Amino acid sequence: MTTLGNLYSKNIMVRLTNSKSNEDKYKLIHVTVDYQITGTLQSHKTELIIKLTDENDPFFLYSLYMTEEDFQTLKHQQGLLVDFSSFGQRFIDLLYACEKDVNSDNPKFQLQLFTKEPLPFDHTNASLNIIEINPFKHLVHLSLSFMPGNDSDVKKYLATCLKTLKDEYNKLSKCFDDTKLQLNQKLESTQQVNRCYYGNFFF
Repeated sequence: MTTLGNLYSKNIMVRLTNSKSNEDKYKLIHVTVDYQITGTLQSHKTELIIKLTDENDPFFLYSLYMTEEDFQTLKHQQGLLVDFSSFGQRFIDLLYACEKDVNSDNPKFQLQLFTKEPLPFDHTNASLNIIEINPFKHLVHLSLSFMPGNDSDVKKYLATCLKTLKDEYNKLSKCFDDTKLQLNQKLESTQQVNRCYYGNFFF
């Protein structure tokens, strides 16, 4: 299994809507986009992986695993004009458009997460919608269905978060030790210069 690295990994403000309430809320959600390749060079499968997480809620996890076959169904249903190989980047371009309009008084693009029940009480599929807002109506450019994380998914995600935190801690610890060593060396050098100066002065 090979991953191509995070093609997109950012926090973005998302409008939360549900079928039980007309009250909209907003939530800062971390969106990651990646491609995963499994199999051999002769026979391999490429999946587009999109994950929605919340840095303040480790149990908030929604995932989408899309194969080329899945994409063909989506393309037919929603009238998409791109192919699977370029879909990931086109999706990222739309995310950037939503990100750009977050602080705008008149946003053109908006990211919306629709659930049946209000979060965090919903445990069914969620729809991530990219909406274009114009004076006439809200146009849904793209709607993707996400599965909520099960116990196994959440445990794997928490393990990944823990590893990331440990790596960051080790990196910061090494940086601290290096800085401390440099400061001690500078302090020792300064003290040696002072000793030489005052020694020559009194001599």
